[in-house]
Amino acid sequence: MGDAISPWPPREESLFLRFQPVFTAQGRVHEYAVAGSLMPARDGGPGLLSQRARLRATAAFAAQFSIPIDFSFEHALAAPDDTDLARRLCADLDIGLIRDLLCFGAPDALTAPRLSGQRLVFDLPLFRRLSPHATALAGYTEFRASLRTRLLPASCGGKFVPGGSLRVEGLTVRIPRGLGSDRALQRRFLCLMGCAASARLTLVADAIDDMHDFVWLRRQDGLLFRGTALSAPLSAQCLEVWLRADGDAWRSFNACIARPGWTDRPPPGN
Repeated sequence: MGDAISPWPPREESLFLRFQPVFTAQGRVHEYAVAGSLMPARDGGPGLLSQRARLRATAAFAAQFSIPIDFSFEHALAAPDDTDLARRLCADLDIGLIRDLLCFGAPDALTAPRLSGQRLVFDLPLFRRLSPHATALAGYTEFRASLRTRLLPASCGGKFVPGGSLRVEGLTVRIPRGLGSDRALQRRFLCLMGCAASARLTLVADAIDDMHDFVWLRRQDGLLFRGTALSAPLSAQCLEVWLRADGDAWRSFNACIARPGWTDRPPPGN
């Protein structure tokens, strides 16, 4: 499945991995986006070896828990027009499918942690082969859209295809700072939302760095949210403590929800 690397990332790579919560409009955690590492890449840059190490570290992190955890993982997939995108993704990240499980390296590496394909969303570039709406979505250049895609089992002639197939489920857009006060940009965003809705794609508003932008975005229906205005990326150690403390209730965490009666209290000093 590509260039050989060590079976699993060194411990320090797992420790320095970071995860950023993706929230619903109600303030609940929908998933954790793999936000990269605090440690410089061993190969000198954000290349395939670093991507593989991050994904493997994510699987190793998830394997610590008995509860299912959902993740998203961005990958700048590049492929010629005649390339099978699912196979190229597998080759890039040194992964394969056994039924609905993602395996890393050799499929017979039974001791390696595996990750359910249903628990991982890949954020991939806008390929027309993945979505007939890709060309229209690419026209909204200021939002730098990408496709939320799952790698799922596929069969041919009754036999499972090793690379599986890719299914598009949503769209990630990066929010330009100042959206909350820019009427022209807001109109463009609403048009983009309409395009995503017609394609039945769930929309994630990413890179929200200004709370004023979030206030405007939150008025729109059906969005998911990610950005430093809501939460900084969490270290693996921090997230581990959180998950072990909360257990199955990790999704029920509510961000910025006032307690009953708070709105009735007079301001301090009155």
